[in-house]
Amino acid sequence: MIGLYVITTSEFGRSHEELAELALKAGVRFIQFREKGMSVRRMYEIAKKLRTLTSEYSATFIVNDRVDLALAVDADGVHLGQDDIPFEVVGDFFDGILGVSTHSVEEAKRAERYADYVSAGPVFRTDVKRDLKPIGLEGLRKIVLEVGKPVVAIGGINRDNVEDVLKVGVKGVAVISA
Repeated sequence: MIGLYVITTSEFGRSHEELAELALKAGVRFIQFREKGMSVRRMYEIAKKLRTLTSEYSATFIVNDRVDLALAVDADGVHLGQDDIPFEVVGDFFDGILGVSTHSVEEAKRAERYADYVSAGPVFRTDVKRDLKPIGLEGLRKIVLEVGKPVVAIGGINRDNVEDVLKVGVKGVAVISA
């Protein structure tokens, strides 16, 4: 069971380190570093700190998008989106955990051969991924039933709907802004 999967971002006024430490102290054991708007050098510095912090808590550390960064800081894994370096390529040489973002059963089935887990969503409307149509609980259920890898639900999940999401059979729930 992956459980609660926290994705850090600087978009909401707190540092990556602060968000990660709060989550780790609360018992979270999966942390993903996600940053879209800073230099690679700065991302490396933050990722090194997060790697140290997650190691202190025996937590899994995943880097979003950047295989090079994941390798440089000895992250446990990398998470790739549909527009990133092809996961088929990464799956051939990367020995760490490989997560892949999916938005349909077809994408999830395609990723299944290479991925250690798939994220599925957005389940509900979210401000983080405004351009994607929510898949809803039924779309999430289809992915869980069709894919033989752990599924992590993402997108618009909060206190009001998390129980319904968990009932679908996901192995984890990812949050960014919740």
